[in-house]
Formats: sequence, C-alpha cells, structure tokens
Amino acid sequence: MNVQSHLFVLAYLPVVLVLWRALGGRWGGRTAQVSLLCAGAVFCGWGSPASLLVLGAEGTFSYLLGRRIARAPERGKALLWTGSAVLLAVLAFFKYTGFALSLTPLEGVFAPPAWLAPLGLSFVTFQQILWLRDCYDGEAVQDVSPLDHACCLTFFATATCGPITRVTELAPQLRRPAPFSWDDLAAGLYCFALGMAKKVLVASVFANGADYGFANAGDLPPMDAALTMLCYTLQIYFDFSGYCDMASGMARMMGVELPVNFDGPYQALSVRDFWGRWHITLSRFFRRCVYIPLGGSRRGLAVTCRNVMIVFLLSGLWHGAGWGFILWGALHGAAQVVERLWKGRAALPKPLAWTLTFLFVNVAWVFFRADGLGQALALLGGLFQPGWGLPSQAFAAALPLEAASSALSFLQYSLCLEGAQLVYWVPLLAIPGGLALLACSDPAARLDRFRPTAGKAVLAALCLAVSILFFSGVDSFIYADF
Repeated sequence: MNVQSHLFVLAYLPVVLVLWRALGGRWGGRTAQVSLLCAGAVFCGWGSPASLLVLGAEGTFSYLLGRRIARAPERGKALLWTGSAVLLAVLAFFKYTGFALSLTPLEGVFAPPAWLAPLGLSFVTFQQILWLRDCYDGEAVQDVSPLDHACCLTFFATATCGPITRVTELAPQLRRPAPFSWDDLAAGLYCFALGMAKKVLVASVFANGADYGFANAGDLPPMDAALTMLCYTLQIYFDFSGYCDMASGMARMMGVELPVNFDGPYQALSVRDFWGRWHITLSRFFRRCVYIPLGGSRRGLAVTCRNVMIVFLLSGLWHGAGWGFILWGALHGAAQVVERLWKGRAALPKPLAWTLTFLFVNVAWVFFRADGLGQALALLGGLFQPGWGLPSQAFAAALPLEAASSALSFLQYSLCLEGAQLVYWVPLLAIPGGLALLACSDPAARLDRFRPTAGKAVLAALCLAVSILFFSGVDSFIYADF
C-alpha cells in the first residue's frame, strides 16, 4: 500500500488511529495491539499477501533465536553470527541474486519471485539483526513478547522506509495506547502534512529535472548537467526526509516516538558530519553492528580507516545491487578517511568547508542515481564542455508537475506574453526555492519543541489538501526500492 495514496490517507490511516485509541480505551492494550498487528499485516501484505509468509517465518526465527541468545550467553556470539547470516542470506536472495548472476554466464536465467519479497526487507532485516544484538548484550529483551516483536516488524509507519528502529525501544510503546494528547495529535498531523508536501509537491518537481537530465546525459549543455545533479541532490533529500517526517507524524498521532533520522544533513561541514545527520538510524546500525565489532577507532589510525571503508562499502551495497551504489559508498568512505588523515591540520573556514562538502555530496549522488558508470561519467563530463549559459528551455519545461505546467501555459497565453517568460522562468525558480528550504529544520527532528499555533494549523491544512490533489502520477519513495 502506498503511503502517498488516497486509500492510505483518507481511509487506512484514520481507521487505524481510531481503532488504536478506541480499542485501547475500551478493551485494553492487548486488544489494541492485536488490531495494530492486523493493520500492519494488511499494510505489508497489500500488494503481495504471500510475502507475509516470508516475513512471518523470518520474524519467528529471529524472535526465538534472540530469546535463545539471551538465555545462553556462553553461546551468544556464535548464535548471533549464525542468526545474522541467515537473515542476510534471505535479504541477499531477494535483493542481490540478479546482480550476482550478472557477473556469471547465468545472467537472466533466474530471478527471485518479487511477490514473495517482504515490504521494506532491507529495513526489517537490519531491525531483526539489532534485536539479536540487543539479546546478545542483554538489553531489556525479557519483556518482549511474540506479539510485541510481530507488531514492531509490521508497524505501518516504519515498514516502507524506516527509520530502522530497535525492538526494545519500539515494543513498549506499541503495547497499549499512551494517554491521548491533543498536543501529540497536532504535532503528528503537522509533521505528517509537511512531510507529505516535501514528497508530493517538492521532491516530485526535482525528480522531473533529474529524470530529464539523466535520460539525456551526454547531450546536455553544462548548465543543464549541473542543474541535473542539483535536482537529484534535492529530490532524494526531500523524498526520504519527507517520508521520515510522515512516519514520525503518524507515530506521534498514536502517541509513539520514533528516533530522529534526519537533522539538516545538507548543512554539514564535513562528510562525517553529513552522516551524523543523514539516515541517522542506518549510521547507528553500522556503528553498533559493524564498526565497533571490528574494533572501531581503538586500534590505531590504520585500522580505523579500514573499518570506515568497510562500513561504507557495506552501506553502498545495502542501498542497492549495483556497482554505482558500491562506488558511492567507496567515495563516502574515502572522503572520511581523508578527513581523518587531515584532522589536526589547518581548519577550513566554515563557508569553504560547507561548499566542499556539498559539492562532494552532489558528485557522489551521480553514481548513486545513474543507471551505469557510463551514464554517470557522461553527465559529469558535461560539466567540462564549453557553452556555459542559461538552462535550456527543454530542461525548464521538464521541471513542473503536469498540472502546474498546464496552468503556466494557460497564463502565458492569457496574458499574451511574448516568448516563454512564465513557462521558462517560473519552473526554474523551484531550484533556488528548494535550496532555501534546506535552511529549514526537519519537522521530525523538532517534534519535541512543537507548539500548536493558528499559522501552523493553516500551513498543515494547505500542505495536506494540495498534496492529496497532486497524488496522481507521483512515484513511490526512492528508499522503498532499497
């Protein structure tokens, strides 16, 4: 089920919220929790009910193994490694079989059945590995019941794109509804509405520019190539942070608090700072489950740099099965190694540090987005061609949403304007507008400080209403594919 759909926003979400509160207040937390599990099963199995069999088998395996690890600490490490390997093998089967076969003469011979792959498998796999790690570390797992565990794995707010939560931090909140609070409802609705607007009204515009540019890589004038890179940088931010805002908003309306996943990543002054702000729960997972077990930074600079490279190569591979993702991870790892080697030398002025970091992130995203290395190099090569000037009319025409494009053409015709003033300049204003929005804080990162006002109520209502009107033709979230 798509979160950015009329069915979800106008039917599924209101029904789930009402049942959660009504059943919890009348019949107790157990009944509300069972209803939440049923709602999660409907959400996760909407497109492919058979995938619930795989998710159920995985969840049962990880829960029982986790309890076994907690009861047998002398064998905990072996069981932790075994369980993690099994969970990663399931992920690899569905996600990396095609990529692995492409490296052999068997390319195209076999493909895993997509209808069996659980929704958000990459996220739920890491959630289960964190559960096993919590069991190994003895961190409050005795109170987690099978129902608690199942609700966490199918929680509709995090199932599609995270954030990657720990069962031990989420399960206590899903056992019974917290006392109803108008402040929670207002904060959640505000965060949800702004997150939806990020996706539907902002990210979709930049997606149009990125799609046009990458489809024509190698044939773009320099300015179009540069703006294509910038469009994807803005698209992926507003797309993913928009979902995390929506997830936090949905959860807060239920009285549930999710971990912050974004905190102004494009304001970072270094690549290391960027990863402390972008997809924070993924960084938390790799730090706890990979970086620290490898020795972290306790064994000298050389080992630290090796561990950083391993973490970011794995991060690239987690995002997708392709050389572009691996190269993207390698670039981010190498950048952090360089920063560590540079540490203690002359400090860069903040404006220069921000500029270098933002430029690096833009360039690295090209390999993340491109269909192949050739397309990425063709786009980057366009930056070094002669002919810098204004963006082309074709690029400007590709930016607006269909309804906005029709409205601009109508105004252009009605006002009898010569040339293409409105249909050229107005779409291009989206780019400086998007950059300006980066200075605004992510709503989910500031939910604890939220105070309802009339202005926020009007803004949320406008964002919600306009987003619902523009649902048609909006693509799924980028991270839903990972």
